[in-house]
Formats: sequence, structure tokens, C-alpha cells
Amino acid sequence: MTTRLLNSVLCSLVALVGFAQPKNFFVDGFHGGLYGHYPLDTYTQFMVDQLEAHPDWNIGLEIEPETWDTVAVRTPEAYRNFQQKMAGSQVEYTNPTYAQPYLYNISGESIIRQFQYGMQKLRLHFPGITFTTYSSEEPCFTSQLPQLLRLLGFKYISLKCPDTCWGGYTEAYGGQLVNLVGSDGSKMITVPRYACEELQEGSVWQTIAWNNSDTFLKACQQAGIQNPVGMTYQDAGWTYGPWLRDHKGNTEYVLWSDYIERHTDHQAAKDWYWSQENIHPGLMWGSQVMQRIGREVRKAENLLVQAEKLCALTGRYANLSQVDEAWRTLMLAQHHDSWIVPYNRLKNYGTWADAVRCWTDSTMATAQRMIADASDVPAGMGDYVTFYNTTSHERNEVVKTIDNRLLWVHIPAFGQISCKVDTAGIAQPNPERWKGQSEAVLENDQYRLTFDLKRGGIISSWIDKQQDGKELVNQSAEQSFGELRGFFSERGGMRSSVENEAKATCLADHPLLQQIRIDGEVAGVPFSHIVTLTKGQRRIDCKLKIHWTEDTPIGGPYHSQDDKRLTPFYDTRYMLRLFLPVSLQKPLLSKDAPFDVCESKLDNTFFNSWDSIKHNVALSWVDLSEGAKGYGFAMFTDHTTSYSYGEDEPLALTVQYSGSGLWWRNYPIDGPSEIDYALMPHPGRWDNAHLQQIADDWHNPIIVSHSHTVPQPTRSLLSATCQLSAAITQPDGSLLLRLFSADGTTGYEKVKMKFPVADVEEVDLNGNTISRLIPDAKGVVTLKMPRFAIKTLKVKPIN
Repeated sequence: MTTRLLNSVLCSLVALVGFAQPKNFFVDGFHGGLYGHYPLDTYTQFMVDQLEAHPDWNIGLEIEPETWDTVAVRTPEAYRNFQQKMAGSQVEYTNPTYAQPYLYNISGESIIRQFQYGMQKLRLHFPGITFTTYSSEEPCFTSQLPQLLRLLGFKYISLKCPDTCWGGYTEAYGGQLVNLVGSDGSKMITVPRYACEELQEGSVWQTIAWNNSDTFLKACQQAGIQNPVGMTYQDAGWTYGPWLRDHKGNTEYVLWSDYIERHTDHQAAKDWYWSQENIHPGLMWGSQVMQRIGREVRKAENLLVQAEKLCALTGRYANLSQVDEAWRTLMLAQHHDSWIVPYNRLKNYGTWADAVRCWTDSTMATAQRMIADASDVPAGMGDYVTFYNTTSHERNEVVKTIDNRLLWVHIPAFGQISCKVDTAGIAQPNPERWKGQSEAVLENDQYRLTFDLKRGGIISSWIDKQQDGKELVNQSAEQSFGELRGFFSERGGMRSSVENEAKATCLADHPLLQQIRIDGEVAGVPFSHIVTLTKGQRRIDCKLKIHWTEDTPIGGPYHSQDDKRLTPFYDTRYMLRLFLPVSLQKPLLSKDAPFDVCESKLDNTFFNSWDSIKHNVALSWVDLSEGAKGYGFAMFTDHTTSYSYGEDEPLALTVQYSGSGLWWRNYPIDGPSEIDYALMPHPGRWDNAHLQQIADDWHNPIIVSHSHTVPQPTRSLLSATCQLSAAITQPDGSLLLRLFSADGTTGYEKVKMKFPVADVEEVDLNGNTISRLIPDAKGVVTLKMPRFAIKTLKVKPIN
């Protein structure tokens, strides 16, 4: 009797946590929207009908939030019916971002706005909606998701995307659950792509979890995974209904949140310290269309955030509806389809690439109007100039005015300074300099660069004057510094810019600014390379333009059609690359990510098949360093792209690929290519060199405004020991400050308010109060912020 009672109690307890009878589970759902294949006149009612016909079916949604604006107008009855379903227990929204971006390829601030605007739109359509689990059908992930999602109110994450891995996948790791640990220490219960969840044999877009196949379920059983779960989010427009149909077997459809809460063992979840390199993205890096999209998006997101900051700094209120529309068009340009299918047709726009250009142009135009209004840019030039600094640290640097005058100015943190510029000089070209010479030397207070014109204008020597004359160039490397090299299948194979002589032209010869243009050729194609040295500035700014006049294949020869996984568009070894061999001893590589820095564990970045993708993405910068007591070298890029590096290969920036790509479509060259990048040697590691701050300066150039009258006096609104990601004036007059601790070492950051403050609150990304903060007598607020922490302050000034 006692034994029977004990067994009964134990069975009841096991049943309560969902393990009485292990089952198989499947998360079904839909992915798409207004811009992604959603039949606006029929599909909403189709989903309603299918849910009613299959009461045991559940669906997760990843539908672009803007879709519901149109659905509400075109099919109001279906819209109301679906609202009722959303209020029930069969539907869960798992990706509320406005335009379903990949996340890892855009700025951290853009990621926050994607979630905020998307969630705001969904709350308008579905009052009472909650967001509990983040999941995406595409590999839309980034390393800071645990922290960002916690601040947005989420509880769980799924890292699976089994049926749409064209653009990559997450690393296979662990079992039923993990505690996903972000770089700041934030943790979140997560369903990983299981260690046993292999890539589907013969596919280039699936894992074995896409249909709960016997292979998948057996692998889970052998791995000891109880209650395994598979997943597919169907493209909106597909009319299968429940995905497994007649092959359901012992499988239960489930929502992600219900599965994690009712059918998993949270206590058994082990910590997984999540890195950006645990994401394996494979896009068409180096193709001309991707370069253009990346540059257009980066330029727009930088300018819009800076425009918001300037409005906050000057106290000018921007038209909120115009700002919202500027973010809307930028967010649409960040849509994952912009990046993975840029040549696909999009109604009313042409191609996705055409749409991105249209959207970012609109965002840029609004941002430029905001800047003009906030800085009082007049019609005339005038002798007085105001310089605006939209970063949280003071700036001492050379600035060029609108009429190309050069000044050395000190601008306070998040502040402005005005001065008269009638005596400022203009940097003049010097056409006689280097005429007829085989070398060109460019020099200032920081560096001495020697260009070998007989070998294509490569940099044969780079002396760092601030580091005891250290020679930066690895002169024994096979590749030369600044060399362009790639495989041209129709122009003789592997070709290099060192094959031809180059010409040097002095574009600027001034004590504050030295500038050279190198004109050379690679495989018969002319290019121009502009290198700029600025007094007092460690960063060297560069511009490369390749003057293509026709399409030509660049990249490795296409592999056998018998193995679709082997592809030249993954293999950077044959792409046109810019080589940067530096003289460092066993350096370690680091690279930035949205609100993060990844210290690489890769031996090299090379791969040529879909099933071996490595993380070789350069967001804003890549750095090599010998360590805290050694020397380092950073490369900055003006667009998200790829880089290459290995034990026998120096750091290189991917410049061009042309040929067959995803879905075997041709990715051609159809005009000139242009990229901006920057280089910076430095002592120590990336954090010792404050590379995030350097990148912040590059993204937030000093804003210049001319005036005929004496402008406002010098002032600074605030300063901080951490990075200012955003400053936004709210309708109630309060100021939202987004802060990011990029390289802090103490666990604390300070923000000094230089204006009368009535109240300061720390808020989450939904605007909910976390704590109230009290500034000290000097207006300083001290924040507990580990490295890579994100904080948002709501500051109410005294009117």
C-alpha cells in the first residue's frame, strides 16, 4: 500500500512538470508579410479557417507588423476574426521586429528601434499582446540578444531556423535547453540548435529538424534529449495548413512559450557563453549589390541617429511623424530580404536593391532636414562657424568647414563651440610633388608612409612616430601592404595591382592635412586610392574606387553542380581583396558586433561550402593585437562585409566578388565600386585603444554650421565615461539617453548632467521604470554597468 501510494505521488509530480510520457513536439507557424509574400486579400482568413479546422494546431508568427495596417483596410472581417484568434491560445508572435532584420549586420541602436517600432505597431492591432519567446525562421540573431530581449520583456529564445538556412545557421550545441549567456552576463533560457541537429544531407537550406523526421528524432533519443522539438515557419502564401500533415505521428503542435514552460527542464540547463562566432552567416559578401546596400544602410542609420542627437543637444523638437517615417524606411532597408535576395522583384519598387536605395534616400533626406533645422544652417556662408559634437566625450581634432577651410578645434562632450574662421587656411593640391619619382612619401606628426609606385602604389614602409618609429609593414610577407589581388578567370587567373606601375598625385599639402591619390590598375581595370593623414589623428582615412567598365568574373571557378554546397561566393581566397600584412607577433583577432566585441577563436576564416560556414563578418572594425603590453592594428569599414585572416594569410578586406551566387543567380558588376575604410595602429588591445570610441567618432563626424552673426556661446549638455548610443527628445520634454559600456573596467560608469535636472530614471526598452537615480551635487549619476551593458536613462529637466 505504501509503495503504491508513493508511486502514485511520484507519477503525479512527474506529470506536473510534463515528463510523465515523453513526446515529440513541433513548432509550426508563418513567416513573411506585406513586403514578403503575404497574399493580402486571402491569407488572413486562410489562417483563421485552418486554426478553426485544426483545434490541436498552434502557430508562431513572424509577420511584418506593418502588414496589419493593410489587412485591416482590405479585409476587415478577416482582420477582426484574426484579432480574436490572437486573443486565444493557439497563436504566439515570436518575432515582432518591424522588418525582420538579420540583426548581426546592423547597428545596436537600429536593433532596438526594430523591436520598439514593431512591438508598438502590434500593440495597436492586438491590444493585450505579450512577447515571451523570440524565434525567427531566418538566422536573425546576434550575440547581445539575451540582454536586449530581457530589456524588452522577453523570457525565452529559440535559436533554431531549420527550414530557411540559406543565409546561415547557428552553431549546433547542447541539448534540450541552455542558459544563453550574453557578453554582459545576461542570461536567458534558450532552445538551441541541438548538438545532434545536423545539417540536412543534400540540402543547402535545412537542418534535420525541419519536419521531425525519424533521423532527427532518433538522433535526439540517442543524445538523451527528452521531449525534442522541431520547427518550420512556412512562407506566408503557402497553403499546406499544418506542416506535418499526415506525418505527424507521436508529435504535438506547440507554441514556443508553452513548450519551454511546460515540457522542458529549466534546472538542467547549462550555461552557454554566447559569442558572435556562434552565428554562421553566409551572404553574398563582396558582391557589388551587397556593397551598395551595406553602405546605404550604414550611412542612413548613422545620420539619423546623429540627427536625433543634435535635436536633443540644441533643444529643437523634430516633427515626430517625420522621424517615425525616417525610421520606418530605414528599418525596411534593413529587411533580411534586402540582403539575401537583392535582385528579387518587389512590387512598386523594382528590385529589393532599388527599394533600399529609395528607402535610405528618404531617411537621409529627413535626417539632413533635421540637422539643418537643429543647427540653424543659413543660406549664406558667413565668417562664424559653430561646431557640434554629438558624442559623449570631448573632441580635439581638425575639422573642415563647408568652404573647405581647416581648423584645429576643441569641442566639449555632447556640446558645441563657435569661432570666427576668416583666417583659417585651405588645403591646396601640389601637382608637382612626386612628379617623375618612383616613391611617394606622405608624412605628418603621427606617421611616415612610403608608397612604392613601381609596384602599384603599395605601402612599402609605415613608420609610427608615436611608437618609437616602429615599422608597421610586414615586409617579408608574400602579399604587399595595400595590394589588390584576386582571381580573374577571364583575365589570366590570379592578378595583382603590383603588376603595374602607379601614379601618385598630391591632393592636399597642408600642415593640418596631407592627402595622396594613387592611380593604378589591377587586371587591366583602373583604380584610385585616396589616403589621408590628419594632424593629431591616429586614424588614417582611405577611399578606394575601382573604375569598372564591364562585368568580369572574380572569384574561384565554380565547383561541380553535383555538390551544390561547394560555392565560390564563400571562398574569399579568390575574391579581390585588399591585403594588410602587419608586423605583429602572434596577434589575436577581435571584431565588433552590435553592442558587443567578439574575441575570435577561429584559426582562419576560410571555407567554400554551405555546411562549413564560419563567421567572417566585419560590422564596423576588425583588430589584431599582440596583447595589453604589445602593439595592435585596426581596420574600420563603412559597410558590413567580410574579412579574411589565417595563420599564413594576413588580414584582408573583401573588395569584390562577381559570379554565380545564392540560388545560382549571377551577381554582376554594373558600374564603379567605391568603399571607405580606415586604418589605425595602436598600443595594447582594442579596449586599451578605445576602438569603439574611435568608431563612434567616425560615425559621428563633427557637424558644421556657418553664420553671419555671433552664434550661441560654448556649451556642453552632458558628458559620460561610456558611449552615447542615442539621445532622443520625448514629447513631454524629457530626454532619453541610451548608454553603452564598450570598454569599461570598473563595472561602473558616470554620466554628468550639465543642465538643471528634476528627475532621472533608469528605464527598460519598453519605458518601464527600473530605478530612480539621484545625481550628486555636481550633477553626476553613477551607474552599475559591467562591460557591454546597455542602459537607458529618462531625464526630466527643470523647465
